[in-house]
Amino acid sequence: MADTNQHSCRVGTARIDYRGHAGQRVLNTTIKSGTGLGAVFAPTWRMVMASKQNEIPWQSYIEEYTALMRQRYLADLSAFLEALSSDELIVCCYCRDTHNTTRHCHRYILVEILEKVAQHHGISFEPIGEVHNRR
Repeated sequence: MADTNQHSCRVGTARIDYRGHAGQRVLNTTIKSGTGLGAVFAPTWRMVMASKQNEIPWQSYIEEYTALMRQRYLADLSAFLEALSSDELIVCCYCRDTHNTTRHCHRYILVEILEKVAQHHGISFEPIGEVHNRR
């Protein structure tokens, strides 16, 4: 019989000004202002500046960010599991919503990484896309 009490984590993305609501964990995942758990998922300054100045192709950014998250996962698995222990996790940064256009933002890569971590650890995962402040 399946475990009906299995934890499920819904994961979304948002701009840095997202305020969230009850039941959500909102993480600032930027190198500029992310702290605590959010800082674990931030890219490096070098990566951000190289991307902004078009010095690296997007595929290289994806590979570098993924490698960085792999290193951080190996060094601090508990941070990844803590993030996924949320009922609803929203990862935020300064990039505009590019989900339906270029998807050139680390938060979209991070959602894919978190989904793989969740699968590996038997955590139910539901991507909920970009969320916005309630009006």
